[in-house]
Amino acid sequence: MDEILFGQRIGAIRRRLRRQMEGIASGHEITATQFQVMRCLWRGDGLTAHCLARDSHLDAATMTGVLDRLEDKGLLKRERDTTDRRAVRVLLTPVGRGLEKPMRSAIRSIDDAA
Repeated sequence: MDEILFGQRIGAIRRRLRRQMEGIASGHEITATQFQVMRCLWRGDGLTAHCLARDSHLDAATMTGVLDRLEDKGLLKRERDTTDRRAVRVLLTPVGRGLEKPMRSAIRSIDDAA
């Protein structure tokens, strides 16, 4: 019984954090999933789309849609890899890079409140 309650509490915490993340992300006109991708790029700009999907725990089809929307918002751009024509590198634009500081600050406020 205690294990079930523990699991339910962990699930409730996860849902609450996800809602808070969605609220912060929407304030910057992105989704929580898009934020997850941006966070990976802030740690290592120029990742391949394949590595970005793996690091973000998204399948290739979902990643393509997320990258399309982020590119439409001017937050990133995609370029063919110069050494491997099959690979596509994902690069932050100055606007995408500029989103890092306010987003990290907002996330820190969630951490501080927890």
